[in-house]
Amino acid sequence: MPTATFHPVLRSLNQPCGPTAFPTRLIDLLTARFAAVVGFALAVNVCSFASVSLAQEPSAKPKATLTPEQRAAAKLKQEERKMEAADKRRQSFGLLPPNDDSPLGKEYESAYARFRDAASDLDQVQYRQQLATDRSLAKRDEILNDWMRAIAQGNAALKVWLAKAGEVYASDPDKYHQIGESLVEMLLADVQLDRFDPWLAPAKALIRAKRYESDVLSLSAGLVGLANMDFDFAEECWAPLKQVNKLDGIQLAYFEQLGSLKEKWKREQEIRQKESEKNDNPIVELTTSKGRITIELYEDSAPEAVASFIFLVEKGYYNYKAFFRVEQHICAQTGCEKGDGTGNAGYSFPGEAHLPEHRDHFRGSVSVALGSDPDSRQLNVDSGGAQIFFSFVPLPFLDGKYTVFGRIVEGQPTINLFQVLNLANEEERKDTSKRPDTIFSSKVVRKRDHEYKPKISAGKLPR
Repeated sequence: MPTATFHPVLRSLNQPCGPTAFPTRLIDLLTARFAAVVGFALAVNVCSFASVSLAQEPSAKPKATLTPEQRAAAKLKQEERKMEAADKRRQSFGLLPPNDDSPLGKEYESAYARFRDAASDLDQVQYRQQLATDRSLAKRDEILNDWMRAIAQGNAALKVWLAKAGEVYASDPDKYHQIGESLVEMLLADVQLDRFDPWLAPAKALIRAKRYESDVLSLSAGLVGLANMDFDFAEECWAPLKQVNKLDGIQLAYFEQLGSLKEKWKREQEIRQKESEKNDNPIVELTTSKGRITIELYEDSAPEAVASFIFLVEKGYYNYKAFFRVEQHICAQTGCEKGDGTGNAGYSFPGEAHLPEHRDHFRGSVSVALGSDPDSRQLNVDSGGAQIFFSFVPLPFLDGKYTVFGRIVEGQPTINLFQVLNLANEEERKDTSKRPDTIFSSKVVRKRDHEYKPKISAGKLPR
């Protein structure tokens, strides 16, 4: 089956995003890949389309009777056919039909052009970084800010383009089938990479047009609904699969949780509305290797966790901390002093997930990681410290156990771009090709007028 990294805008650049004259640590941190930033490291074997056939080259002889030379020639022909198919896909990827001058088509073309320009700008920023020779701190900050700006603009342009693509396709699925094919392929790939944010409207267009019906598309679109807290759409996608017993394991468990998730989300929205009216929750900003993340902290719901987090941020603890564990459809975890899941800040504080005012896990929730009791191996709810994690999807199975103390309010697409890895695993730590994404710096943007100092349950506070 074809891979979709053919279009020039979608290519992946593997070069470091910092000049080689910079300190090695900075070079290691600035390793964001172009295709990851714009949201499409499109994978092999995600789907096939009627418009592109990759049938095997027929052979006049059974394969077993071919000579080595004949097998080599057959393999070469097969590769040539794949290249031809790739070229055909590149020429049609995301394009309107010829001579389409409709108002909606013009809006789509404009959005696509802005995305291409943003992608080109990001490419140029990366190139300038590689050529830079100034090693000063001021130059480093200039490069970092330029990189963050380009990432943010690329993600914003991508969101607009995909929204317009979904609108165009929904207007006439037959006429705009090439855009539909491109959307299917990108959707399936982005879901695998937890990049859900711009996909709700395009996913609805694809599902409701019923032109590309498949189990994998329905599963993926349902996950888009789940991640974006549109639980009715998730049910719309998954209910037909449930009826024919095509949901299993975690898929089935989530399907059975949809009703309670709706109630939890309704409660969460009511709380957020009240918090919005008060507008006094603390705010923390993280600058990471893939962009900036702004976090709103739930001080009224989890005061001890918030006190600990702000205390450590102001101490500079989270600066240059790796996201050492990034698991598909689960979370991105950081805050380990050692970078392998075994380190902390030297203390722990009481858990708050059991309190009546506790918050639940939705996409973008920030929670306190916990350890286990060494004797019973049961979860120790009072073992939380410096390690925290960001949820990629709602995690109802963790509700009431792990303390949710905040949420991402800006920069949600940033965590989607982190390198998937688990450096708590010894074998993965040996793989030097897997370099974790990192927090460059952290700062408190807003806090309430009192001291932030956690009440510890074990250990001692750092000086």
